[in-house]
Amino acid sequence: MREGEGQPGPDLLILDYTTDRSGGRLFSGWAPAGAGITVRHVVHGRDIPSPDGFTHVLHTGSALSICDDADFIPSAVDMVKKCVDMGIPQLGICYGHQLLCRALLGPAAVGRSPGGFEGGWLNVRMKGEGLNIPGVTPEVRVLLSHFDRVEKLPDKAEIIACNEHTPIQGFRDAGRRLLGLQFHPEYDREEGNKMFRKERKMLLSNGIDVDSVLRGGPSPDAGKIFFGYFFSDSWYR
Repeated sequence: MREGEGQPGPDLLILDYTTDRSGGRLFSGWAPAGAGITVRHVVHGRDIPSPDGFTHVLHTGSALSICDDADFIPSAVDMVKKCVDMGIPQLGICYGHQLLCRALLGPAAVGRSPGGFEGGWLNVRMKGEGLNIPGVTPEVRVLLSHFDRVEKLPDKAEIIACNEHTPIQGFRDAGRRLLGLQFHPEYDREEGNKMFRKERKMLLSNGIDVDSVLRGGPSPDAGKIFFGYFFSDSWYR
């Protein structure tokens, strides 16, 4: 497989923590041309393979809460730490974003959001190094759907996105090759609104006007911008 002339394509491991197995499919759609893609749907710790042989590891979101001790958590924590030790870049989105911090700092690094549920097509503000992401604008509209949040980042990690509800909407840790996003750039408008329709009852119970949400959508090229940034490898060099 080739990413460019004379260059080997990346070998990706996508760890899918979703309960409906949608994460692997959505993440795979943003993989670079020529990439090797392995998706593992994680239900138990034994479902997490060794990172050996992979160039990038991606952690999806989940309907599960990072505050709960799923039986795969010890293996997932071990995976995150092994990848850091091996210098393998990792991308975590929503649950995966929270998992990166829990793995390195323990359960106190994550918690339930005091603002309650955050959901819909909403804006996040880029800040610091986030403003240097190619193609990004100072404010980006993306899909958000979460009850939990990151409370503390690893030493030397930097916040790259925020909003009033969630102070850490994204972070970058170049030294450990970690990129974490609380929001979901993997969803385009069609896939996102399909999910919102499916979760209508939950959204309504949390005070979300679903019909208003369905009229929205992400900023143009949001998925291309954030996945492209991760796969560029330029952010940790």
